[in-house]
Amino acid sequence: MSVPHSFPMPGADDEDAISGLDGKLTAEQAAALAVGLADMQPVPLPSELKSLANEAIAHPAVTLDPDAIAALLSGSTHPHEVLDQLIHPNVIVEQLNSRRTGTRRNDKPSLGVSHVGRLQRLSTDTCYATAARSPLHRVPGLKVLVVNPRFLAKLQHTFTKGQVTDPVLQGTTPGLLEIDLPSPADLRRMIVETVQHHLQDYDWSDSIARTGIQEALVAMAMRVCYADGRSETIVVVIDGQSRLVSAWRNVLGITPGTKLTNKKAREYAELIAGRMFAHDAVAQARTTINTALQTVQNHGWSVREIVQLHSYLAPVNLVLGTFDRSGRPCDTTQWFSEFLTQIHLRTRPWGGGSDREKAVADALTVAARAGKLTQAKVAALSGHLHGEDFTRATSLPFHPAYARAALIEAVLSATAGPVIRSAIAEALSLDPHDSKFPRKLLEVVAIFATRFLRAQEGQAFPSVVHTWTDGGAITREMWARVAAGQDAVTLTRLTPAHLDLSPQDAAAAAVAELRKRAEDDEAARAELALLGGDALIVAEALTRDRGSKEKLTSDKPQEQYTPYRARPHTIIAALSATAAGRLMLGAALADWVRRVTGEPETFALSFTVPKVRQNPDGTAGIVTRYEVPDRALEWDVFDTALFGLPSSRRAEIKSRQTAARTKNTANSDTDSSPLETLQTQIHAIGLTLEKILSSDFPPRFATEAQRDELQQWVLKLGADVGKIPFEPPSPAGDVYAYPEDGRK
Repeated sequence: MSVPHSFPMPGADDEDAISGLDGKLTAEQAAALAVGLADMQPVPLPSELKSLANEAIAHPAVTLDPDAIAALLSGSTHPHEVLDQLIHPNVIVEQLNSRRTGTRRNDKPSLGVSHVGRLQRLSTDTCYATAARSPLHRVPGLKVLVVNPRFLAKLQHTFTKGQVTDPVLQGTTPGLLEIDLPSPADLRRMIVETVQHHLQDYDWSDSIARTGIQEALVAMAMRVCYADGRSETIVVVIDGQSRLVSAWRNVLGITPGTKLTNKKAREYAELIAGRMFAHDAVAQARTTINTALQTVQNHGWSVREIVQLHSYLAPVNLVLGTFDRSGRPCDTTQWFSEFLTQIHLRTRPWGGGSDREKAVADALTVAARAGKLTQAKVAALSGHLHGEDFTRATSLPFHPAYARAALIEAVLSATAGPVIRSAIAEALSLDPHDSKFPRKLLEVVAIFATRFLRAQEGQAFPSVVHTWTDGGAITREMWARVAAGQDAVTLTRLTPAHLDLSPQDAAAAAVAELRKRAEDDEAARAELALLGGDALIVAEALTRDRGSKEKLTSDKPQEQYTPYRARPHTIIAALSATAAGRLMLGAALADWVRRVTGEPETFALSFTVPKVRQNPDGTAGIVTRYEVPDRALEWDVFDTALFGLPSSRRAEIKSRQTAARTKNTANSDTDSSPLETLQTQIHAIGLTLEKILSSDFPPRFATEAQRDELQQWVLKLGADVGKIPFEPPSPAGDVYAYPEDGRK
């Protein structure tokens, strides 16, 4: 790097710049030194770090083996300060829990957590990492992670469409990452690619040269296992890679702000990776740092030493163990994925990669560890299996309708369900005994289940999520079975004859069989309610309940309105109780299966929820226009469900509609004359009679006497109308003129 003749700090004048040449720092330059650099002591020898490693091994907050600890601590420069904040896991758990005792968003955090201040970043919803802070760690002893963490975090929590893109990072040993690669050349190649990415996308070298790396990096040990049986332990930076690579820019002398071409960036990346893998990288860094410190001591500070020390040293949090919220050691991958997600992903609540999606993914993993689910089924419910692989894991057709229903079935089952629900509650700090927990649970699961609908990344389906949050297709009877320790609903598995069919044909056969059984079997009706109800929700023919869409004053279907208010699960339960409703549910599900083949690229295609009519013979039929099913509005869905509601609810709806329409008529006639009001009301009666008589299933009087009484009342109205006088017509012409024929 070309060193300027002066160190131009913001606000420094010419006199201050000149004074920097003779070893005198200005006040601004002194203030810009990295914390601890001004009074830093020479870097200790490796032998002096052995006692530090032995002390770390015996500490209860450390879960690593001696080799990993030695690798992590080899770059330490302040051995007496590295382990100063390592405390017992029980104390950390107590402090972390005390931090989240408040229930309001603006509650101040509890006092007494200053000892684990940096755990605010290293702790997640379900676990945390114990870390030793190395105030000024040697940069050459650190390597970038083999996969860009921003991409990795996004990859782990979005719909991958079954594609394998990168080696899997594992971590069964608490605090230690693991990866399997064919050879050391593959590790080097992947690190070169990551370094090249950061060289071309980020450049903080000028800031680092001035003030050093301010925010601590996060590093942890990673064991790389090769195909020939060899392995090595390296130290990788999982947070702060762009800062690390920018420091290497200064070490190599790359002018700040230089835009590198692909070829040049690759050359520098190869050079940086070579320095990272040099066997004496840490030792050479020790020599460089101590030489610079000696120069400062003998001749005073200059720009060269400032840049050199800022580029070779950085504060680092060294991960020495991973624990769950109860203080027990946990798998590294659990903490690792949660940590990367919370620091790199900030998505909308129903977007891919959200904390709620990850809570469900982790809950499924917990259920697998408890032996309640197989790993294959977890992969299927997570959206990672497709086609025949999905069918083999679940014995269900590969289709978004069945994938979503299978997830709901597992969450509300009597076996895996309690484990999954408890894990979700723990991950998101929910109270499973709260009356609002079912609503929150459905919201979280609905967000996760949108991955089965995405044809492309970025689709959110907010209406679907909101409708499921409002109850979705889970009826009261299903919740009652969950409370009784039973399965809420059971999906019918494919028969051996259907297993060899294509996903679309298998789904079509399963739906056809289900629609037949649902006419007489209560269990099949519950299954149809779940599958068909979800079809209505996905098609947005059924949305969440809200007062603004109720239109009691209208007796004709209105777009985006409903004739009365009801929550989604009430409508679906009512539909499953009648033949017309089951026809609507089954037809919508069948059309979803017919139009959506099951491949990810077609998941978002629309399908039709048909309009259903009641025939005079008591059967139901689909309304068609030119032999094409007529699309049902949400109003039509509510009209069809009305007959499945309890009689008391129907009577309540009828009375509210009558009151609203009467009030609306009265308000509209306030300025009218009495005769105009009478004409309007009698005309409305005529329209009502016309609608009743033209209906396929007209309402019936309870007794003949009621009909006769109403008829007599209408006849009396007619007679009374005849008593109202009317104005005689005005005579034409001159009333005083004689007729033309001469008559008087």
